[in-house]
Amino acid sequence: MTPAQVRMARAAVNWSLDQLAQAAHVHRNTIHNFETGRYSGSPEKLRAVQQALQSAGVEFIGEAESAGVRLRKPGAGTIAAAGIAAIGAVAGAAAIGHSVLVVNSAPEVRSLARSILEELRLNVIEAETSEEALMILQEQALTLSAVFSEAVMPGMDGIVLANIIMKTWPAIKVILSTGAASVLDKQLPANAKLIAKPWRISEMFRLFKGV
Repeated sequence: MTPAQVRMARAAVNWSLDQLAQAAHVHRNTIHNFETGRYSGSPEKLRAVQQALQSAGVEFIGEAESAGVRLRKPGAGTIAAAGIAAIGAVAGAAAIGHSVLVVNSAPEVRSLARSILEELRLNVIEAETSEEALMILQEQALTLSAVFSEAVMPGMDGIVLANIIMKTWPAIKVILSTGAASVLDKQLPANAKLIAKPWRISEMFRLFKGV
């Protein structure tokens, strides 16, 4: 089981990190670190994660670069779904419009964003940097309807990320968060909206309602 397979499997069954962690009885940070390549994982914990996803209907197929996943469909055998394109075909229709990628280097800010967005019954995926966000987008873009990113971050900032998303995945909405007045004067990409810090709950609900 590879990190990419775990990300694809979660997308296939539309599970958040917290949902998988609860099903596998493994801490969400362990799964997140495995998915992003920061942690190779103990055999026992990885086995628990794999078994939880298999119980949810996921089958792991292939090896190395050809590794993918597919879903079992009750009463109709299996759906051949190797790789990312299959995730979109099988799970995209159910997941699209309900998942938001939160991009912020501060864990406490990501946690706050998650708590607000989950009140809107949105599935939340987290990334610490724009670079990590792009990796997730390349594999899970079909399951995402919005990206909620900090505008000013180390490395690639949120405005650059928004421009890349607009060119590559134009259907995905981008909402940028900032506490810097200078950002308010910048021209935003056509797919992006801006919310100032501190966030107002009513404004968050307005921006994300219907996402």
